[in-house]
Amino acid sequence: MTEDGKHALVFGASGLVGWGVVDQLLSNYHAQGTFRKVTALVNRPFDIQDSLWPKQPSATPKVQLVSGVNLTQANVENLTKLLKASIEDIEKVTQVFYFVYKSEDNPEKEVRVNCKMLECAVGALNELCPKLEFLVFPSGTKAYGIHIPGGVFTPPYEESMGPLPDKHQKSINYPVLRNVLERASAGKHWTWCDIRPDAVVSAPNVYNKIHTYQLFALTLFQIGFVPNGSAFNLTAHWATYLSLYALVQGKGAKVPFPGTLKAYNSLYNEASAEMIAKCSIWAALHPDQTGNGQIFNIADQSNPESMRDRWPALAAYFGLEGTAPVDDGEGMLKPSEYIKKHYGVLEKYRVKSSPVFQGEFLDSYGYYLDFDRHLSLEKVRKAGFTEAKDPNESWFKAFDRFKRAGMIAG
Repeated sequence: MTEDGKHALVFGASGLVGWGVVDQLLSNYHAQGTFRKVTALVNRPFDIQDSLWPKQPSATPKVQLVSGVNLTQANVENLTKLLKASIEDIEKVTQVFYFVYKSEDNPEKEVRVNCKMLECAVGALNELCPKLEFLVFPSGTKAYGIHIPGGVFTPPYEESMGPLPDKHQKSINYPVLRNVLERASAGKHWTWCDIRPDAVVSAPNVYNKIHTYQLFALTLFQIGFVPNGSAFNLTAHWATYLSLYALVQGKGAKVPFPGTLKAYNSLYNEASAEMIAKCSIWAALHPDQTGNGQIFNIADQSNPESMRDRWPALAAYFGLEGTAPVDDGEGMLKPSEYIKKHYGVLEKYRVKSSPVFQGEFLDSYGYYLDFDRHLSLEKVRKAGFTEAKDPNESWFKAFDRFKRAGMIAG
């Protein structure tokens, strides 16, 4: 570790991708010695001893964890004071990874809240970080209209597609957040980019008998692990469901995909938190190729697949036989319902489980996303990021971590 190494600041470090960014930085991705220090910012209380981040031999960056950074309650002045008082060497921060998101039932309120949060963050950074070089910000495929019945564009989705029709723009926060970053970086020495993985849009009545949709919220669909729970972690949700299903029904039992046949067969490409983190770090270190607000799609691999490819493999990890949906998922207990019904089994086996605060939301995944929505990775490949991996490996790695943490039955 050199004294002139870079200092990374990670907003939302206890979230799915934020945790992954810190994990990769402490694992010396992109190269050993690149980063001298990593500062992880979180809102909820978070014990670094429970983080499962790599231990810190002398070759890794130094890490500082700062809790209580609540951007929903902040303004530029009080956030500046908090960060200045809490972060050692904040004036030496060079790369910022902003993975903070607040969902709201009202889409227009969601835009306002997230806009205010980002304005506070970049306002404080401009006050405190004269050496700032790059900021990474995530968006999602709602920008391609996956929340609009019937869709807007034909996949594979490319970064040049857009904008959406005007009537849909007011419910999307990405254009507004991009404007915030454009204004904040104007005339400064730092630049930024927009990393775009697949996204999940859900609805309370996802697809009812009169074919109406009610948009509820948006979260990125990513494969990954977090040790302290998550509102929207499909990996944790299905890990709990499938491990519990194996305990109740027995190894070798058949477990149908919780959704419709159309959703089971629809094409997409998953993005693990690890791959998003690696791409984000790579982008932050190559501003000439990635800066000026460029958008980059990202996924574990370029080749699109479906849950017909994935579900049997996920079930097999737990000793189950994953099958196609039965009767389009009608009449079966959805994963959150099954977990509630058999929660006593988890307690019997002393499984603490991974808190998933929006389980009912995640149940809709297999019912709503019933259309092809895969991404083109041509742009990020041409820019120089070529890493890829089998998505099954990403799922299994996350499951292994949940087991290590005692969050699912072994």
